[in-house]
Amino acid sequence: MEQHAIPQNISSYQFRLVGDMTLKQFFQLAGGLLVALIFYSAPLVGIIKWPFVIISAILGVALAFLPLEERPLEKWIFAFFRAIYAPTEFFWKKITIPPKIFQDEPAVPVATPGPQQQAVEQYLASPGQKTEPTNKLENAEKGFFATLMGIASGLVSPTKTPAVVPVPQQPEPVAKTEMAIPQNIPVKVPAQMPHLVVEEKRQEPVYTSPQISATQVNPSIVGNEMVSTTAAIFSVDAAPPNPPTYPNVVVGQVVDAERKIIEGAIMEIRDSSGRPVRALRSNKVGHFITITPLENGKYQIVTEKEDHEFTPVSFEAVGQIIPPILVQGRRIVQEVMPTAAIPTQTQANVPAMQ
Repeated sequence: MEQHAIPQNISSYQFRLVGDMTLKQFFQLAGGLLVALIFYSAPLVGIIKWPFVIISAILGVALAFLPLEERPLEKWIFAFFRAIYAPTEFFWKKITIPPKIFQDEPAVPVATPGPQQQAVEQYLASPGQKTEPTNKLENAEKGFFATLMGIASGLVSPTKTPAVVPVPQQPEPVAKTEMAIPQNIPVKVPAQMPHLVVEEKRQEPVYTSPQISATQVNPSIVGNEMVSTTAAIFSVDAAPPNPPTYPNVVVGQVVDAERKIIEGAIMEIRDSSGRPVRALRSNKVGHFITITPLENGKYQIVTEKEDHEFTPVSFEAVGQIIPPILVQGRRIVQEVMPTAAIPTQTQANVPAMQ
């Protein structure tokens, strides 16, 4: 895969003379060799002549083909001499600036119009430009514009007023026709309003549902409520969560009679008046915890779970850390008893088989 050509600086393009050598490089190389040839042909001692010959030839080659850090050698030489003869010592002199509070406010510069704007103003202010458009007008048009100028300046000539009198007489019949238009509007408005009111009254349906009766609901008796309560059991055998670190925070675990974990049990903490203050639910390991602490007093935990029966647990919060509470329940086994529906179904099927 071929690489792209390196972009070159086209702004300072130099023509190639021989191969990749430019005209500038050729003169630098030729100048170095010419100086070396002059030293070689000079009648000097060999110890003095040969060093100058070698240095001149090498310098010419270096100026032409040996750039340093992408800069030609001639720029390095010029920068060297410029740095030597440039001043290297600078003196700092503090200039005291007077505070602005003791100085007068600077004058606001007034924008002077430019020469182009001045030329436009002079062109518009010249008297010849004002009379040129009116020269091409007819006599009637000149009179009309003269009346307008007289009205604007408050000086109306009596000879030209009759030309203005017939103009306001024309809009009089227009005003009479406009007076008859609003007389038909109040006739149509009251005719439309009663129809809208009647339609709104007809769209008010009244439906009754007398078919709903409470006798059709079959009552389902689940069981008698457990009125008796038991004291809270603080046990470690049920593997409860870690004890709380704040007082009056309730934690515990819900298990059945066989010490099996009950998940998803809904618990309600009620105060001494029977009002619910917290609602909890056991997690996958049967743990439950209240986030905010309870107030001091006596409380009762009422637990509900499908196919389970729990006895309410009572405890008292006295501003101290409450140990983990064990909520224990028992599973309700539903007995399936035979009903009279079975023989009726068999009797109904006997004629079908015959």
